[in-house]
Amino acid sequence: RRYKCKRERWGWLFHAKSQRKAMAPTAATRARALSLYRQLLRGAIKMPTPNRQNYVIRKTRAEYRAHMHLVDSEEIEFHLRLADTNLDTVLVQAEHLTRLFNDPRHNQDDAY
Repeated sequence: RRYKCKRERWGWLFHAKSQRKAMAPTAATRARALSLYRQLLRGAIKMPTPNRQNYVIRKTRAEYRAHMHLVDSEEIEFHLRLADTNLDTVLVQAEHLTRLFNDPRHNQDDAY
């Protein structure tokens, strides 16, 4: 998609000047949000099955889209901490499930 200007492309990152009570996200906040987003998408690739990969990707994109217009700094910080927790969860699950699926005992049929 072609964007006319940065404001259109990064609209969620800019603060509407008419809202005096909320603060605009800082450049550091934008960088942190983008970094977490990328890390979550990379973490999804580490999931052992395509279904799990697609779920994490869809969930990540949906959550970021749903909260892209936040301007309240406390709410933004809450969602960034939540994304950080989700990243830890995704990485732990990816490691655990990969190890589980690679275990030869996991795939054995119960012939007893």
